[in-house]
Amino acid sequence: MLHRFQQEALHLQPGTSIVCHLGPSSDQFPALFVKNGLVSLRNYRATLLRLFSPLFFMFLLWLVNIAVKADNPNEPVFSNNPYPDVDVVAPIPECSTDTFVRLPCWDFFYTPNNSSTVQGIVDSIRANNPGRPISPDAVQGFADIDSVNAWLLDNPERTTAIVHFQEQSSGALDFSLQTNTTLKFFKGNFQDPVFFSMVPLQAAVEREVARYYWAQVGRPADAFNWTMSLSIFAHPTTTELNVVGSAMGPFVFATNMFTFVLLLAAIVTEKELGLRQALRTMGMMDSAFWLSWLVFEVLAAVVFTLVLIGFGAAFQFQFFLINSFGLVFVLFFLFQIAMVSVSFMLSTFLQKGSSAVSLGFVIFILGWIIQSVVAFGYPFTPDYIGRVPVLTVIFALMPWTMLAKGSIDLGKASLDDSSDGLRWSQRTSYCKDISDPTQQDAAYVQGAYQDFDCVFPLNTCYWVLLLEFILYFFIAVYLDNVLPDKNGVRRKVWYPFTRAYWTGYGGRLRGRNSVQTARGVRHIKPPIPRPVEAEETVDEDVAAEEQRMKDLLEHRTGSGDSLALQADDSNAVEVYGLQRVFRAGRFTRLANKLRAGKLVRYFPDWGNKRHGDFWAVKGSWFAIEKGRLFCLLGPNGAGKTTTINCLTGVLPPSGGDALVYGESLSTQGGLDRIRAMMGVCPQFDVLWGELSGAEHLHLYGRIKGIPRKDLKFQAGDLLDQVKLTGAAKVRTAAYSGGMRRRLSVAIALLGDPLIVYLDEPTTGMDPISRRHVWDIIERAKPGRAIVLTTHSMEEADILGDNVAIMARGRVCAFGSTLRLKQRFGSGYQLSVSVLPATAAGQVQESAEVLAQRARDVKAFFKAELDVVAVDETRAYMLFLVPKDREARLRLFLQRLEACRRQLGVTDVQISLTSLEEVFLNIARKVAELEAAAAEGRSSVQVQLDDGQALEVPLGDEYATCPTTGMRYHIKWGQDEAGNLQVLRWTPLNGGEDLVLPGGSEDDSGHAAQAARTHDAALEMARRK
Repeated sequence: MLHRFQQEALHLQPGTSIVCHLGPSSDQFPALFVKNGLVSLRNYRATLLRLFSPLFFMFLLWLVNIAVKADNPNEPVFSNNPYPDVDVVAPIPECSTDTFVRLPCWDFFYTPNNSSTVQGIVDSIRANNPGRPISPDAVQGFADIDSVNAWLLDNPERTTAIVHFQEQSSGALDFSLQTNTTLKFFKGNFQDPVFFSMVPLQAAVEREVARYYWAQVGRPADAFNWTMSLSIFAHPTTTELNVVGSAMGPFVFATNMFTFVLLLAAIVTEKELGLRQALRTMGMMDSAFWLSWLVFEVLAAVVFTLVLIGFGAAFQFQFFLINSFGLVFVLFFLFQIAMVSVSFMLSTFLQKGSSAVSLGFVIFILGWIIQSVVAFGYPFTPDYIGRVPVLTVIFALMPWTMLAKGSIDLGKASLDDSSDGLRWSQRTSYCKDISDPTQQDAAYVQGAYQDFDCVFPLNTCYWVLLLEFILYFFIAVYLDNVLPDKNGVRRKVWYPFTRAYWTGYGGRLRGRNSVQTARGVRHIKPPIPRPVEAEETVDEDVAAEEQRMKDLLEHRTGSGDSLALQADDSNAVEVYGLQRVFRAGRFTRLANKLRAGKLVRYFPDWGNKRHGDFWAVKGSWFAIEKGRLFCLLGPNGAGKTTTINCLTGVLPPSGGDALVYGESLSTQGGLDRIRAMMGVCPQFDVLWGELSGAEHLHLYGRIKGIPRKDLKFQAGDLLDQVKLTGAAKVRTAAYSGGMRRRLSVAIALLGDPLIVYLDEPTTGMDPISRRHVWDIIERAKPGRAIVLTTHSMEEADILGDNVAIMARGRVCAFGSTLRLKQRFGSGYQLSVSVLPATAAGQVQESAEVLAQRARDVKAFFKAELDVVAVDETRAYMLFLVPKDREARLRLFLQRLEACRRQLGVTDVQISLTSLEEVFLNIARKVAELEAAAAEGRSSVQVQLDDGQALEVPLGDEYATCPTTGMRYHIKWGQDEAGNLQVLRWTPLNGGEDLVLPGGSEDDSGHAAQAARTHDAALEMARRK
């Protein structure tokens, strides 16, 4: 495409041009990447939150680890003990010191209680208990084991241990101990019954039995010395809660959720605010958009992972200090980029940025619960992995499960500073599924961590995370195309398998017309059938333009299979029956069918017409010439913005088509080629608050593919044109509404586009800025076509070369502003002044004289034209001359000029009524037609003089008597209630102007002549 850039101070010269092209992905990608970086850096609160969230969660993990280890200070299995202490066995404890004992209690029980030998040994145990002789009341004997058990069933928690003696016939004395070995825990204190009661009682019984036999053999009692000590085996940490390993996954997941939610909100917000659509309208490729986000977030994941590992090492977690850096980095990095792809995928389902926080909370709860399940071994252990394969696959498809599994394995390999940890070369070999202890001994490797209850190694976690990253990214791109956006636009589900998607060109589609344009053969879509409304009428100028476009289309398509060349290339845009219908939902369509059947009696409100298909644009036919400004007017809901959206590619036409410089909107790849020559100022500003005005222009310029050396000049010049040079480096968040609109206009004109769409460009501007923008638009006309929508009739009157007024989805009026004023205006405006110009030193006339002159002028107007002044100021009196008195206006002006001195008239100004009045007249007429249709009124019956009844469709300007064939021109008016009524009807083949009884028409002969003269003049103008 040729991009003509400005060489002079304010406007572009068509003669100076440079060759440029729509920015390819290689040009657009760096611009979008820089945009993402600037937005992130300037949204510094969110960026700092992402960077320092690892510090916060590592600190929480450190506190949790300290708290859990503080709860287990006396448990040797939780610590590495290469040199255990040797401790003397403690004496039998007092029963009241037991954790859960009930009072009264006994230090121990014994059986049997009927043996003198047993009794003697028990008495020795009580007397010789080191440091605390036991009272006889603290010991109780029973006859046999059954009796003591029966007593214990009725009196639980009364003693800590029982000793059962058995005397053998050989004289030997055996014994056994009975204790409750359940570990007891209360308020942070653990009590092991084995070492609390059983071992002391066992040592005491053995000591006293040995003392008994020592005495039996006659050895002196003072020579007996019995001391028992106890020491555990030297061991590493044999039982570990693995707090860091088990909790590392959930805490890293929680840290990443800040990034996840912020990224999800950023992407959805760009879609919600229309920022992405604005970039796409300017020619942005979807590949550049997704790649810019992807590369930016991958680099951010690198930084985030390094920060996370740094904070973890700062808290001296063995997880980070002993394991290989590469293993930890790859696990966390792959998890984060997999979550980036998940956020891309989920963003396709959301339309509002506020929903991102809610969805992020749901993902966080779900992920935390699933990671807790993984921490208990499901489903990545030998016992579970093969039970339900579908569940294993579902778990594996969630990135947080891979994070949890990998963190648990790394945590087990780094329990404390004596652990071996994992090396990069061991990422697969450490994991073995060996249940036989003999085989475990054979497979054991000294100095290397091994897990013999493992079937899912770290290396598999890495590959699964990498697969999820790729898979979810492509799913996100696919869903972004096939799911409907907020406008309901989407591609077909099989779009990746079409030739047009990859080449930009497709074959001729069934039912389309082949037309020859300057750019080659294009296939345009014909209009689709639609229901015709009863009150629908077509204005003669609109019908003429429609017929002209149909003739042009027929000329372009030729006859048969031949194609006719179109020599006239003066049109920039040719619109052929453009339609846009918003279809009703499936439920509504079903309800409409039910209404047609017998179920209507049960569901009378189902499928109401107002809930059916909505035709926003009902078929527009018009052309926009090069070098001219086409103004599109209409009340709210008329279809203006929908038409612009169709022409700019925001919405695809439901029927019909448009050629923009020879490219079809509906042809495969045609829209992309149109966007290369298009500039758009949307109805609402779509700007990043974090970027400055200059940065916006550079971003859109790179999207359009403008060379850097030319872009800097164009951006500076456009900023100067819209008076934003002083605010070029100010962020747009600080701009006023008018400044933002001016920047949007500058963006639309960037790159010298051949077609510019300006949707209410001056909204919110002050009068000075508005006038300045009008000058910019006026100077931008040469060499391009401009389409303008506005609610300012003054703006349309000044700028518009051609004007189309839309209402209810149809073009109701078409033509130049002068033509519309002549046809739909109420007549002429005459401004008369009787205030003389006063020279220096001249005596001013008195107020009484001026008042008398004003009265004389009013009387003259009343007598000659039967009109009164509708407005009066000190300088001028304003008179409205109706169209029916137009024939008398020439003679009246001649008489006014002849009586000028006598009346004291000093100035006379004459003009047609304003475009605003034309717009209001058409809008009122359409509103009345809608009201009449709602009330069931579609026509008005007029009684002719010959007794015939003339049925006039509501709002029609012409009607034909079915009996006589006489054609009448109908003049409509409104009564006091605003209802349309026929004021007069005029036979077009001659005759008098007939007035409806009760009308207020004066001088009907002159009115008839004026009507015929005026109609003939308008018809001549239209044909020209």
